[in-house]
Amino acid sequence: MFTLFDMIRSSLSYVNLSTVLKNRIYTILAGIGNFYLLYVAFRFFQNGFWGRGTLFILAFLVILYFTYLNILYYFTKAKKSKYDISPWIEKVLHIQSKDPMTAAEEERKEMAPGYVQTNGIFKNEDFLPATVVHTMEQRDNIQQIAAELIRMDYMKADYQGLSEEEIAEKIQATGKPVPALSAPVALPYFELARKGNSLIVYGGLNQIDRKEVATVKEVGLLTAREAVKRYQLYLATAVITGGPEKINGRTGLIEKDTPYGVQVQVAYRERAAEEPSTNQRRSTVTSSSEISSTPEHLTRSQHETFDEFGPRQSTPAPQKHWRSQKYKH
Repeated sequence: MFTLFDMIRSSLSYVNLSTVLKNRIYTILAGIGNFYLLYVAFRFFQNGFWGRGTLFILAFLVILYFTYLNILYYFTKAKKSKYDISPWIEKVLHIQSKDPMTAAEEERKEMAPGYVQTNGIFKNEDFLPATVVHTMEQRDNIQQIAAELIRMDYMKADYQGLSEEEIAEKIQATGKPVPALSAPVALPYFELARKGNSLIVYGGLNQIDRKEVATVKEVGLLTAREAVKRYQLYLATAVITGGPEKINGRTGLIEKDTPYGVQVQVAYRERAAEEPSTNQRRSTVTSSSEISSTPEHLTRSQHETFDEFGPRQSTPAPQKHWRSQKYKH
């Protein structure tokens, strides 16, 4: 049965069972199935097989005892019983078991991709916080991308696998809503590009399906336009944040349909550090063009300059056109 659940979860991603929920289901199934042993023991006694019937009765009592311990652990706040012999069994058999609750918490942390930097490793560059804004179109694009990532099981918006009771306890302890997204999730693809006078963040599943997701408004304390003039900017990280969250209501938990958003982190480098190398490249190109036999109209470097976003074609120098002179004979 659980093999079928695992197959469905891995192939279709429709069923997601946490460790605690799975152990609760195991406990219920064991408690129900245990009474079949009692029925078998009764049939043995009825047919005169007292030895076999006694063995089945003993097996029934042992399973019933451990089912009782599991019910206390997984379904009540008491967690333990004073008649628990599990520590003694672990000591005798030299078994070091893990707490299922702790294992479940570790599993939740591993499931969350977290704030992952996916656009390279920056060693010498510093980072600046970037303020972004979203248009209605960009916000709709983010919701579409998030829904697709959830469908692909790349992003898990399942409240970390917590039950309703656990979510309510967490809200009561922290006084804050519990988000469906446990940690920011990096976009599989993202880039920074110029569109008119704006800096646009593009993101998506890949470069083919990229969409506008945000507009950079400020970089550090500077506006985007001023930052571009002073620094070389590189988009280091773009992550999805926000999303649905649950809060306590009068009769139970209420889910707020908060939209997803995008946050970015920008790496920068001073432009002054790149000017010598740029001037050296330009002088090299100019000197090489003087000795080159390539026709002037085929050399790109003589009439091209570079702004902060890339090549920009300058206005070519006016050329003199000579008009032929007619001679009278």
